[in-house]
Amino acid sequence: MRITPISNLISVNKLNSVQTARTAPMKNDSFERTTTNYANAIPFEGINAAGIVKQRGLLMHITSLPAHRSFCGQFGDPQTEKFINWMAEAKQTHWIMNPLNALEDHLCPYTPDGRFSRNKFIVNLNKLVGDDYGNLLKESELPDDITTPVFTLDMLEKQKNPRFKLAFERFKQVDETKPIKQEYNNFLKENDTLWLDEYANYDAISKDYGKVWTMWDKQLQTAPEDARAHGVKLADWLAPIMKREDYKDRVELYKFEQFLYDKQFNEMVEQLKGKGITLTMDLPIGVSATGVDTWGKKNIFLLDENFHPTKVSGSPPENAYPYTQVWHHALYNYDEPAFWDYQEQTVRGLLKNSDLRLDHFVGYINRAAIPTTFTKADGKILYGDDIFKPTQEGGMGVKFFQKDWIEDVYKKKSPKGENVFELFIRIAKELGKKPEDCYILEDFGPLAQTPAYKEFRATYGKDFMSQRVPIAMGIHGSGEKYDKLNSPFEMNDKNVALLTGNHDLPPLKQFIDELMDVTNQDLTLSQKISQNLFRGFMLKELKINPKDINNKEVVFDKVMEWHYKTGVKQVQTTISDALGIYYRPNIPGFWNGHQDKYLMKTTPEGLLPFWSRVFPKDFLNRDDMSGINPGYKKAADKFVEMMKNLTANE
Repeated sequence: MRITPISNLISVNKLNSVQTARTAPMKNDSFERTTTNYANAIPFEGINAAGIVKQRGLLMHITSLPAHRSFCGQFGDPQTEKFINWMAEAKQTHWIMNPLNALEDHLCPYTPDGRFSRNKFIVNLNKLVGDDYGNLLKESELPDDITTPVFTLDMLEKQKNPRFKLAFERFKQVDETKPIKQEYNNFLKENDTLWLDEYANYDAISKDYGKVWTMWDKQLQTAPEDARAHGVKLADWLAPIMKREDYKDRVELYKFEQFLYDKQFNEMVEQLKGKGITLTMDLPIGVSATGVDTWGKKNIFLLDENFHPTKVSGSPPENAYPYTQVWHHALYNYDEPAFWDYQEQTVRGLLKNSDLRLDHFVGYINRAAIPTTFTKADGKILYGDDIFKPTQEGGMGVKFFQKDWIEDVYKKKSPKGENVFELFIRIAKELGKKPEDCYILEDFGPLAQTPAYKEFRATYGKDFMSQRVPIAMGIHGSGEKYDKLNSPFEMNDKNVALLTGNHDLPPLKQFIDELMDVTNQDLTLSQKISQNLFRGFMLKELKINPKDINNKEVVFDKVMEWHYKTGVKQVQTTISDALGIYYRPNIPGFWNGHQDKYLMKTTPEGLLPFWSRVFPKDFLNRDDMSGINPGYKKAADKFVEMMKNLTANE
């Protein structure tokens, strides 16, 4: 499950970003898990040695790739093309990517400003020198080629924003008959009314007043509704309020930036198709409570009279993270007809060019609606993170979570009489796709065991592919003996995407290290049982020679191969697991760096901040793994060789 990595909550009347708070495990029998909170593994009944999986995907966010004259990865870059070629050589059929939405300062792709706007910093400025882009920039005007292991939003803005503006000034002079102008006009026609105009105006206002629109003047807060009520274009309504001569020009600049993203994204999709690779995009379930969508579409969110969320998103404790999670997205208003159109348009837009992973899918069934205020028995009102403070500090304590914070939303119906699952299925079919092939659900987690979830699986399970992470989800047996019992996650229908890991779990290598660390004298009884069960799994499922039972490298290789020999539909691995390294894109709940509680390895890749980590240039083609600029050629070649051997008979 994805967890937005933010430091803490603030009071509701000062909400200025998406936050995360954590408390201890929820005491709620309906959602308790019996597995241990420890690295362990699930054996799946009857799926070993069932033949090589045909769909194979690799998770790597494009921003983590190195790039030429950019602080982060970008479209059409030689380094991006090398990565695509390597995926093809390694017999990967899908590039799995975290969300590419426009970002807030914290850079987390799971807390976007909105569902439609995209991250303009992935645009490749080098391409703007070419004829097909109207020669909008000169070679001498491109940024210096500076390589850094990490980046910030401020770095990206200083590097690319002035050049976007320069390119736009020249773009305005391009003749209307030129292909790029025709492409731009078609882009406006398709997107302006749907989302682009609101986004560009929101971004234009933000440059003067900041992105927290709930802190703007009232006439700016209500501008989208006021402009619609008067039948006036939003920029025309806002220009006299903003009192800036360049206001409308600024709005058009931001539309131009989104056009460049769209053009280069489509070019990359076609490039992937030419390699036989399908893009799998990610739809974050929530958006920023102070972003463009809540500003322009207030009626589809649960907001109070001051436009602050009345309740916010989160999740009860789960096995991997036994804390109440507060993500602080504003909750959707399922009773508002416009919400259903919003849901459809966002899904349709992404599914048009890719398969689609539905983030935190159990939230579409039973969502955690966490109040922004809580009144104690003595009448004292608690705000935000104060709710979860220790009791001695006046809060409700780290163990606090209420059952009625779980809301059933799976029976909500659209104006067409569809629930959300039926809407997803219809969209796929209208686009000529099979739902069971193009939708991947992040549906593991504590809510997956509710009666509502079981009802969903019984009725609609055949139409969706479900994710499972064997090593992270729990091993089962009788007492301390591994005996291949069926688990709650048994994959009877085989319509499963089996993961070696994901973006916010520790890497597979780390799990294996912990499960094989028999010298650790501080283990609890349940941890020792997990190790015994994993040992049985190695012998019975992996067929490891007893003489290699303590060889971590052999065990890692066998576990990786085991995934691809299952009878499931798809196997997904991460760049961390493909290379066998300790890199982790996101440590949930922490901004950056090493945290002992997660037992991260003290290696360069383990110590760098989440989401802003950039691999060194040519990391797949260099073989020096030392220092802060490591290469991983040996590991990359090893993964390619394994995949070629596994797929030799295809």
